Amino acid sequence: MANNTLIQGAGIAAGGAKTGGFTDIGGAFMAGALNMSPQAQMAIRQNIYNKRQDAIELKNYVNNMGDINVNKVEESMRPEVNDFLIKQRNEYAEAAKMASKLDAEDPAYAEAISKMNSINASFKSLSENLDKFKTNREQYYEDVKNNSISDANGVSVENLNSLYKNSDYDIVIGPGGSFQIAHNNEYVPFEDFDKDSDYNYHLINNEGFNQIMTLTDNAHTNAKKIEGGLETNYRHKLNSTFNNMEREDLLSMVHDNALDANNPIIDREDFYTQTDADGNKIDLLNIENDQALRNYLSNTHLQALKTVAEKSHKQKEVDSRPKPSYGQIQQNQRKRDINKRLESLTFNAPSGQSVQGMSGGRSVIWIDDGSGSTQPVAIRDGSIDNTITFYSMGDIQNYLGSK
Repeated sequence: MANNTLIQGAGIAAGGAKTGGFTDIGGAFMAGALNMSPQAQMAIRQNIYNKRQDAIELKNYVNNMGDINVNKVEESMRPEVNDFLIKQRNEYAEAAKMASKLDAEDPAYAEAISKMNSINASFKSLSENLDKFKTNREQYYEDVKNNSISDANGVSVENLNSLYKNSDYDIVIGPGGSFQIAHNNEYVPFEDFDKDSDYNYHLINNEGFNQIMTLTDNAHTNAKKIEGGLETNYRHKLNSTFNNMEREDLLSMVHDNALDANNPIIDREDFYTQTDADGNKIDLLNIENDQALRNYLSNTHLQALKTVAEKSHKQKEVDSRPKPSYGQIQQNQRKRDINKRLESLTFNAPSGQSVQGMSGGRSVIWIDDGSGSTQPVAIRDGSIDNTITFYSMGDIQNYLGSK
């Protein structure tokens, strides 16, 4: 502390060498008061008053230094936090006591002050870490609720689900205010929750998926086959998209199914059959094959865009055809009715069955063939046309005009 008088007060508050704290200071004053002049008595009173004020100020300083509101701490963590606070406060008081005995020029004085500052910093650090733990946990709950967590996290999500499923936490606090939390039979440093570890997680790459959706919408709307210069343009955009992604975002594009496809990329068979320039199989999830993964994603999505564009192009051709007239619609319906009737009769329909053709003068009737079976014969303008012989249902359809 910069105020040397305050530090001396801390020594008194902790039990100074000569006074033993606040033990009967008034009595010590009164014992020699009768033999002193009024000025000396006044000086002693002022001195005692000053020391008491210093002690009070020091206590207020200690009680308010980087303090921790234990009520905001998870109940299961409180015993460890309370033990830490008591131990550190005692060490702070000892350092203050030592500093009160020393001259400011003494190296031990600077060491004691450093100790006091270190303890103060540890209180602040622990308070911030406990707040951050609570914030991280609440954010995780929110991300789970919103289905925002990427399937690429794997064991990280399993660990956090297990850790955050209740409020029972076993922690060990370090001297500087950092802490470790017990999980799966080991103590995990809280700092690991912000590192690339099994206790950190990342979200679905919504931005990346939105970029792919934009390209897909463009391919569908344009309804042009993706080839030539248009293919070069799409390939450039896809390469730029995937080459600028961070590793976590890239893995989200592999594991997450945010495009409403049948399966995510990770479930494609060809994901596991990729090879290098020498024809050797490679693991696209291996960080060493990072560029190969980016190329694979770009090529795969380009093929998907081509498929979308091809289907849209064909549909546009159909939509651009002249719309049939009412008469054509009626004619097409008549053909469907004739073919449906033929399908129900079959080629050897019972004798006496008939089907009227598209033209009023043509029809087909089934007659006995003299061998116990039947055969279809052509009727033209009410008479049998012996020049027509049917060998299949297709022949009958051609004659009736329904094919």
